Amino acid sequence: GLLSQGAPSAGQSDAPGPVVVADVRGPLDQRALDFLVDTVDTADAQLVVIKIDNPGIASGDPSGLFSAVADAAVPVVAWVGPAGAEAYGGVAELLLRVDVAGAAPGAEVGYLTPTVAGDGGVDVVADPDLIPPLFDDAVTITQEGPNPEFVEIVSPTIGQFIVALDGTLVRGVEVETGETVTEDGVEVVTSSVNVRFVKPDLFTRFLRLSIRPDATFFFLVAGLALAAFEFYAAGAGVAAAVAALSLFLAGYGMATLPINWLAIAATVVGLVLYTWDFQRHELGIRSIIGTIAMFVGGLFFVGGPAQISTSFWSVLLTVVGIMLFYLFAMTTIVRSRFGTPTIGREHLVGASGTAESALDPDGVVVIEGAKWRARAHRAASISAGEGIEVVSVEGITLQVAPEQIAKT
Repeated sequence: GLLSQGAPSAGQSDAPGPVVVADVRGPLDQRALDFLVDTVDTADAQLVVIKIDNPGIASGDPSGLFSAVADAAVPVVAWVGPAGAEAYGGVAELLLRVDVAGAAPGAEVGYLTPTVAGDGGVDVVADPDLIPPLFDDAVTITQEGPNPEFVEIVSPTIGQFIVALDGTLVRGVEVETGETVTEDGVEVVTSSVNVRFVKPDLFTRFLRLSIRPDATFFFLVAGLALAAFEFYAAGAGVAAAVAALSLFLAGYGMATLPINWLAIAATVVGLVLYTWDFQRHELGIRSIIGTIAMFVGGLFFVGGPAQISTSFWSVLLTVVGIMLFYLFAMTTIVRSRFGTPTIGREHLVGASGTAESALDPDGVVVIEGAKWRARAHRAASISAGEGIEVVSVEGITLQVAPEQIAKT
């Protein structure tokens, strides 16, 4: 009985362990680097595969990951894919340090310097004479080649890459990832191991929503626009909560990316100019300058090299979205908050009401139970609770005066 119970466990110990695939996309920061280090140190794996689609290392110290790969107890390989994936800077350098590197046709590798975007340090292990174009340029991997010599396997999918490793001798261990089977009279090689994909924890993935410059730029302008909306609409606080969440994510992105702070200033100035024109109920030169400032700020949002950059189209869509938000959504919602269907603006001239807040010169007045945004002449001092009279209507804003002065 003891021998029969021991036989299965002995058979299981001879079976190859699982293949662990670390999947983290976008520029790498310290949290992502720590996740990769923990994955490389996986004890029960036969093989660790780092799936790469990372346009560089945005911040952090990659030396811990490089050391973990060098000292790993199991083979560590990397695959850049699928088609269109990028491996720049320190991520491309990682391909030089793993045991076997592969890539999908259409993937790009290059821009080896600097190792960390925005940092002038260079730490490349390969002979510079072997790969000179890759220091300040990138190459696209093709099925036919020629490809950089450190890209040993070209496979369109990660499954085919793992199977292609079968029989490879790595660190004195023969990798067992495939088996030959006959299908319809044809011998094919299929995967023979359990492949386990691992990703960073949920909170890290939440923070990394803003790890790309395009996303950070979007969260920044969206957060500031929603904060302005909440200020004017005086709503229930939903917009303020969304604005706070957006600005939190934008803050994380700005803390990890090599930010160009002049571009940040241009973006904020652009939004201020939009708000200024909205306050005056007109679309003028300030809005045009604001649009240009935001667009230029988005294009030059990061100050690093070509490894990490914003997309022209994503910046354009964000700026156009903000423009439409100010032109239509913000005006419409604010009008609906401060007016009622039973009170027409054309009938308000001469109407009396009460100042709900002090007008200095802008504030809120109440006329027949409806709240309206109002503006008083700067020379007129109107306190909360004081009687007012509507002098004229400009857009959705009432021009008011103290009731006694209006009557005289």
